[in-house]
Amino acid sequence: MQAGRARPRRGRAERAPTEGGQNTKAQLRRLARRRRAGRTADERREATRELTGRVLDLARGRIPNDAVIASYLSLPDEPDTHPLVDSFLEAGYRVMVPYMTGGPAADDIDWAWYTTGSELSPGILGIDRPRGEPLGAPALSRASVVILPGLAGGRDGSRLGMGAGWYDRALAHTRPGTLLWLLLFDDEVTDTLPQEPHDHAVGVIITPHHTIVTADNGNRPAV
Repeated sequence: MQAGRARPRRGRAERAPTEGGQNTKAQLRRLARRRRAGRTADERREATRELTGRVLDLARGRIPNDAVIASYLSLPDEPDTHPLVDSFLEAGYRVMVPYMTGGPAADDIDWAWYTTGSELSPGILGIDRPRGEPLGAPALSRASVVILPGLAGGRDGSRLGMGAGWYDRALAHTRPGTLLWLLLFDDEVTDTLPQEPHDHAVGVIITPHHTIVTADNGNRPAV
């Protein structure tokens, strides 16, 4: 069985998180970043260890070993995905990662292959990217699953991103059936978050101690 794919939300009224009243996305991002800044290095290391194992367990048996996985390379305040992508390679998966160009919004979507021993260099916003030829935005259509970053997630499938809309534009290139998995810390999950028509819902939220199948998971069975 597979964890479900979420769909973009269309014409859906915005709803605030249960805990926060009528908070705006900007307010929620400030709160989330403040909370992340307060985490210790030990807390992040432990979260990374637990998350890596949990994501690998979810992938095994649900995604063919020769499939393509698209994953982000984390920033320092995020759960560290570098051990995760290395583990994907060891398991036989092919991995592509964002290759941010810094161009106009309509042209800034790109991807590159991540391989064992990939030489990385800081890209836009300090995000690592491989030294190599970019694949183009449509390359994401090869991915069976996309591992997404975020600042918070809702059990209804809502996701609070960084605010630039990069992934909302990138996900337009996924093929039907692509799985969307969001990685978060345990305390970053709520019931619902404000959403706009262009936002993409996620099918599964994975935290160090929980695997949450969302209410908007494409009506497919999961874990």
